[in-house]
Amino acid sequence: MRNVDVIIPTHNCIYISEAIESVLKQTNRDLHITIVDDGSTDDTKNIVAEFTDTFPGRISYHFQKQKGPAAARNTGIRKSNNEYIAFLDADDRWLPKKIEKQLALFNHNPEIGFVYCDNYFMDQDGKIINDYVRKVKLVEGDILLDFFMDFFLITSSIILKRSCLKQSGIFNENLEVGEDFEFFFRLAKYFRAGVVKEKLFERRVWTESLSKQNFELNKKIDIQTVTRFIKNNKNFYAENRKDIDVRMNQLYTKFGYAYLEHGKNWRAYKSFLEARKYNKRSLKLKYLILCLLPLFVKRTLKRILYAKSKRYHTYL
Repeated sequence: MRNVDVIIPTHNCIYISEAIESVLKQTNRDLHITIVDDGSTDDTKNIVAEFTDTFPGRISYHFQKQKGPAAARNTGIRKSNNEYIAFLDADDRWLPKKIEKQLALFNHNPEIGFVYCDNYFMDQDGKIINDYVRKVKLVEGDILLDFFMDFFLITSSIILKRSCLKQSGIFNENLEVGEDFEFFFRLAKYFRAGVVKEKLFERRVWTESLSKQNFELNKKIDIQTVTRFIKNNKNFYAENRKDIDVRMNQLYTKFGYAYLEHGKNWRAYKSFLEARKYNKRSLKLKYLILCLLPLFVKRTLKRILYAKSKRYHTYL
């Protein structure tokens, strides 16, 4: 009896073979792979068929009309029935001992509900990016505030007990992006986390991901998610108000920069005003000036100042 269901949602992903192979190479063999094809129009079905023929009983394939990653993961959850559920994005890869080491942590700490781990970042060609700036925060136990302050959980990292879903619920299918981020808030709210402080998978960083394609939608949903969480968890906000205000100021300021980079000055201005609600001293004059300048002027200033300093730490 296999005790781990691995759910891989996919839509026209050219890396699906690498993802499947990385699961089949796990040292823990008690795995069943569920591929949920979210309306692919490429050769995904035939690619997966080669694996199902070679490894009968270990892989199942389900095709559905395109509904988005949340719906695809939920389909995988409904098709699964094992004690543990692990998620793997179709463009990522696991290292061979990932599941073995995560399951061992459950055995030693029965009170935890889910386990995550550190990871490598790789480019589109699968090469490790050694100097990638993003770091994964590695904390355990009650990690809700830590996650609020630094969104470090990644779908391909997570393995959880099926029983957790009765309380946390499944993925929100109304969200086009950020569905994993919103799900992690609920998971961290109700359950303690375990962490394997090792790099056990490789996350692909590439420009064609959905969140990169529509930065404005992504930022909007991020803000909606955190503000809704604060509103619905007033005790959490009251107990951690100082930290949360700092974080909200950072988020609105960061999103203001992003809007400036895309020439959306009015939205940038509104983001900076929202940031000020959490720290009245944060609205600096340079932010307002930048909101008045055309995009080509800001980019020219950026090039000039970068050439002078050879370093670029802030928007200017």
